[in-house]
Amino acid sequence: MLLALLAPPTADLVVRHARVWTDGHLTKATALAVRSGQIVYIGTNARPYIGKSTKIIDAGNRIVTPGVIDSHTHVAESAASFKYDLDLRPAESKADFIKRVQAWNAKLPAGAWLTGGGWSVESYPDKSSPSRAWIDAVTGDRPAVLTRMDGHSLLANSAALRMAGITRDTKDPQGGSVERGPDGEPTGLLIDTAMGLLPVPAPTPEQMRQGLLAVVKEANRHGVTAVSDVVGRFQLPILDWYAKRSDRSLRFALYRRIDKADDVNNDGPRVAGWLQARGFKLYMDGSLGSRSAYMAAPFDKPLPTQSKEWRGLPRPGAKNGEYRRIMAAAARENLQVIVHAIGDQANHDLLNLFAEVPGIEHRRFRVEHVQHLLPRDIPRFAQWGVIPSMQPYHKADDGRYCEEVIGTARSRTSYAFRDLVRSGAKLAFGSDFDVVTIDPWVGIHTAVTGEIMGGKPWMTHQNLSFDQALDAYTRGGAYAMFREKDLGRLAKGYRADFVILSGNPYQKNGTKTLRPVATYVDGRRVFGSP
Repeated sequence: MLLALLAPPTADLVVRHARVWTDGHLTKATALAVRSGQIVYIGTNARPYIGKSTKIIDAGNRIVTPGVIDSHTHVAESAASFKYDLDLRPAESKADFIKRVQAWNAKLPAGAWLTGGGWSVESYPDKSSPSRAWIDAVTGDRPAVLTRMDGHSLLANSAALRMAGITRDTKDPQGGSVERGPDGEPTGLLIDTAMGLLPVPAPTPEQMRQGLLAVVKEANRHGVTAVSDVVGRFQLPILDWYAKRSDRSLRFALYRRIDKADDVNNDGPRVAGWLQARGFKLYMDGSLGSRSAYMAAPFDKPLPTQSKEWRGLPRPGAKNGEYRRIMAAAARENLQVIVHAIGDQANHDLLNLFAEVPGIEHRRFRVEHVQHLLPRDIPRFAQWGVIPSMQPYHKADDGRYCEEVIGTARSRTSYAFRDLVRSGAKLAFGSDFDVVTIDPWVGIHTAVTGEIMGGKPWMTHQNLSFDQALDAYTRGGAYAMFREKDLGRLAKGYRADFVILSGNPYQKNGTKTLRPVATYVDGRRVFGSP
């Protein structure tokens, strides 16, 4: 009787025969117990928590980790395109690109736009920039818009350009470029803010709902249980709908795109534990592939339509004082600011702006991407408590052409994972979905091995250990979204979001085959078995 009184309340779920990984390392714990969606025990003997109704999972001596937190996604924005748009990532050449567009065009009803993306010519035998001439013949009068994989340029056919009124006389918008050929006519490539000149139809609410459910399923399949998601106002009602569902299985911290200080407010949606408007997203520049990243020195290899002195495209707000006003307003409201910065000059200028914010050391302002850094800027992240929010799988793509575009010296402080960790910065990892897959394990493999597309290792002096990389995807992600008190760890009192892994990351090249066997959110299985 006394033993029964001293026994803890029984658990809803017990996981046994596990190798528990948390807080950046494998622990001695082999079991965990869950009650009401919360971890109530971590240790080596969960037997006292087992009752008649307790579900018991045998992990089979597999590694069990916290649920992965993806610190940079476009889940809501890309939900409809994930399910309904043409995916050009598999295209292997110009001819293959055109063939896929032609086949997709044939499936579409009259009057519909052809939309898609994911292309990158860097892997093609002919790396020439695409033009509207590639697709005009196979799309005809149907407007077609195909976004590059980085989301910072697109290819439009002649029908889409006509509909938008884009001609040789169209002026480049601030922070963008309408690329032109030797004859002065638009080539069909629009870079950064120029992409907004096209009146692409918005998806319907039902398309967004069905697309969002498909993306969440894909995220859970890869062990992702929470995201920092970049959104516009248009997506907020759909996210509120999702977060109130009984079968919800992905947690959201939201960062709304704005460009004016007047838009700073704290009126975003909230569903406790599942949906929280955390702050705002700004842009300093574009991307390396589109040559719109803002660099301190000219590109070694600009695009054929750009001058030899081309340094990229800084966004207007970074130069006219508006971002300074936005940051001050956000600080007054105790809201977070996260800012896209790719080029070394963009990162330098952004850190200077952050340094002006009162109490910056405690605000957890974030730099998104942090792809190219001036060496002197690396220690400034830890100095001011700025979070480098990075996407390691982008290294696998950019590493194929980075040295050709900006040279070897500047490439050595590109994707500077190790340098930042050694400096004391709190690193957070993400995917940038839907620019690339939401699969975190390919990103971890890149961060650990330096392996780029094609299998070649690149700039391996910036490699991390597996433990460091996964820590950035768990504790680092939780800290970056102000959820370090209930997410990102396997510990008593934390939410029971966890992943059972197949594979051994500690053996040679072991990160290449890591895959989730099962994913649990609040102790409920949302993917796989057991």
